[in-house]
Amino acid sequence: MKTPFGEGLGKQGLTLVEVLVALAILALLGPVVGAFIAYLNTNTRAELQSQAVTLAQERLEALRLQNPQALPSSGCVTESVSRRSRTFTVQTCYCSQANLCGPGARFIEVRVYVEGKSNPVYRVATVFTQL
Repeated sequence: MKTPFGEGLGKQGLTLVEVLVALAILALLGPVVGAFIAYLNTNTRAELQSQAVTLAQERLEALRLQNPQALPSSGCVTESVSRRSRTFTVQTCYCSQANLCGPGARFIEVRVYVEGKSNPVYRVATVFTQL
């Protein structure tokens, strides 16, 4: 049976032209796919950073409503929070810099981790004082 592409259906292998055309297409698509993957990675990192900043701000705002003297004078509190199908760990540490803590003042550091990572995505520190 004749086909538009040559004799018979049982033709085996590829011609040199077909291989060259396939390689040319791959050579053109390679950089495009690479750039797209880099864009996705950058976008994912930015989204994680944004969510981590929001979680840290929420934690600090909740603490801001309390009297600094009522806050712990040492130690850390860890909490797991889920956002957009990701789990974050929010760690709040009190008075890790003792010289900034005293009656009516607390040094507070909030670190936000993405599940499975040992380095924080975001970290912020502040001193709460009683006015």
